Amino acid sequence: MLFFDAVCCAAYAVFLAGESLYCRGQSSARGLWLMVGAVVCDFFATILPNTGCKALAVNLGAGPAIVAAIVLGVCVWMVFLGAVFVRLMGRERLFSALTAATKILWFVVLALCFYGVYNFQP
Repeated sequence: MLFFDAVCCAAYAVFLAGESLYCRGQSSARGLWLMVGAVVCDFFATILPNTGCKALAVNLGAGPAIVAAIVLGVCVWMVFLGAVFVRLMGRERLFSALTAATKILWFVVLALCFYGVYNFQP
């Protein structure tokens, strides 16, 4: 497993843990910060290889699964950013719906990324 895969999976797991804490109402602020941290970690894990960080580089061509994962990954960040703004406006039900959409989209991104990485033929 690549280091990039491990970072992305860990970020997704932290996001799920944060959403769980938030939805259970036990520690809403801590859950929100865990979700924000996970999305920021995923963002930097995706952006840093383009700036020269060799540890996170995947070194793949632009296969259709990878391109779809990149496009949906940007959608994940935008949907979650919208969810945070909705949360700041006090609309809890819409926030919950957007975090659920983020969770589902992120899972699809991980699946597409794994498919693209492990079925890549140079």
